[in-house]
Amino acid sequence: MESWFADARPIDSLEPEIAFHLRDEFDAAPDRPPEPLALPEFPRASRLLARSSEAVGHEAELAAYYGRVAALARQHALKPHQVRQYFWMALRLDNEEAGIHLSFPWYDTFSSMDHFLAAVAGHGEGLVYDDQDQGWAVEAWAHNGTLYIRESDPDSGDEPGQAVALPRAGLQARIAPLRERTARLMAYLAKELGPDAWLGGEVQAAGAFGLR
Repeated sequence: MESWFADARPIDSLEPEIAFHLRDEFDAAPDRPPEPLALPEFPRASRLLARSSEAVGHEAELAAYYGRVAALARQHALKPHQVRQYFWMALRLDNEEAGIHLSFPWYDTFSSMDHFLAAVAGHGEGLVYDDQDQGWAVEAWAHNGTLYIRESDPDSGDEPGQAVALPRAGLQARIAPLRERTARLMAYLAKELGPDAWLGGEVQAAGAFGLR
């Protein structure tokens, strides 16, 4: 048992969600004014985020948005790494009632997010996940049906960060449909637009939309 378990806030559940970042402008070059980029019109809680749960049933509209990104990239002869930010995604674990919001700021592809989701959805005990990057760290522990998750800043010294304790089974039940619908969305986008630019890494993105 870790010492911070005793201070973890007990909550009933967390709602996991993956969203696609959207942009309403396309920046072709620093010395040029940005060009308008039409957003998908399906209903969203946040104008510049398309949650996986919101995008289901609107796959064609989301694909059309990325098609516009691809067309502008080709028009300006941009390489994949120069437009990578237009395909970023976001993972969140929220409990609105409790005011808990766990974010993963360095995860911008489904593959990076799915490492965490798969670990939590599994059946391992003890430390099931641990990662950190510049000014951010997350760890997840499983013990007797309870999941302990802490998000912190490893560079802040004694700052305890944000820690929660919740029933593991409840979060596992929510993760399964999230992984399934996100995978379906990305499969649709890849089918319509070419190799998958959302899964992760330049290898997968290199041939996306005819960009080389």
